[in-house]
Amino acid sequence: MRDKIHSVPVIMYHSIGPDNPEWLWNYLITPVKIFEEQVKLLSDKGFNTITLQELYDYMKFCKAIPDNPIVLTFDDGYLDNWVYAYPILKKYRMKGTIFVNPEFVDPTKDYRPNLEDVWKNRCMESDLDTKGFLSWHEMRMMEESGTIDIQSHSMSHTWFFCGNEIIDFHYPGNKKYPWLFWNALPERKSYYLRENQEHFVSYGIPIYQHGRSLGIRRYFEDGDLNNYLVDFVKQRNDNFFNRKDWRNELFARVEIYRSKNSLKDRYEIDKELEERYKYELIESRRILEEKLNKRIQFLCWAGGALNDKALEIAKEAGYLATTLFYNDTNRKNIFGEDPSAINRTGCVSEFYWKNKFISYTDPGHFMANIKNFSGRRIYLWVLRLYKLKYLLRYFLVKGLKRRG
Repeated sequence: MRDKIHSVPVIMYHSIGPDNPEWLWNYLITPVKIFEEQVKLLSDKGFNTITLQELYDYMKFCKAIPDNPIVLTFDDGYLDNWVYAYPILKKYRMKGTIFVNPEFVDPTKDYRPNLEDVWKNRCMESDLDTKGFLSWHEMRMMEESGTIDIQSHSMSHTWFFCGNEIIDFHYPGNKKYPWLFWNALPERKSYYLRENQEHFVSYGIPIYQHGRSLGIRRYFEDGDLNNYLVDFVKQRNDNFFNRKDWRNELFARVEIYRSKNSLKDRYEIDKELEERYKYELIESRRILEEKLNKRIQFLCWAGGALNDKALEIAKEAGYLATTLFYNDTNRKNIFGEDPSAINRTGCVSEFYWKNKFISYTDPGHFMANIKNFSGRRIYLWVLRLYKLKYLLRYFLVKGLKRRG
């Protein structure tokens, strides 16, 4: 360890596990093979994982950290972080930070099998369950090992209505707005990846403009209009949602209702907003500290959503730092920068082009991204060459399939 200026990449992961095409946010999954290749590469190249506390102390006080420092973070607290990420990190003597939302914690009292059980021949890998979220027991065990540091991701990680414009309606098979179901029955949030929750909300309920909890002022819709639309749907036959124009029919009913009634809708007042933000930021910290018997000092903004009020309350809550930046080329997480604002970059495990999945990436692409984050601009061109490679390979394979 030497006293010198380091740029410290902070890498953002989410889920580590098998592909789940049915999941709305499947693109957040890093395949296990890709993840292990990346962690092994970091180990082979002499990188040293540090904690967010060590990063903060370095940025604020220039406290010595190892050469080739890096921080690995995982958002949302998925069960597969216990099943796959934790054993792989232990295998390579690496550390990671998991940002957890207390409302999503699984209440199970058991430890679910993980990859270590497979390695010790206690079960088959096909027996591993990955759909769900971490339990307090699993978090405590990971903490006690020294491999994982749990920090806050706010309380709810949800969306709320934030405007009076209706953009859609709840319908059978609706998977676009899972947060509707979370908000209807918060106690079932930890199970949403393994059960169909669409019946938690009545069909025909209008879906308004919405935004992430900590970035918006909440809009409360007219409950009577909801009931009117739900009753209208119930009175139609079972084929109502098979009609091509069912949405237009519901929009027409909305206009009829509004023409005859004064809406009983409203926006959150300042006091309500402040109390909700305090619940998200202060109460979540309190619960994590109580359940894990530790100090929670760092906050990852859920979905990157925040505003001035949220920042003010985060400071009031006592967080030392938050993930305030993402891929900001001007910030390197170095001594002299504001230590309360962490800059992160993605794990680049997948390459998309025009919103279409093209390819999983090579370990070299991952390393080039780290070097580029650290300010070595030549690696921006290396990244572009990798992307060109993936595109050429994709169109070549596609062309060969057409000929075949």
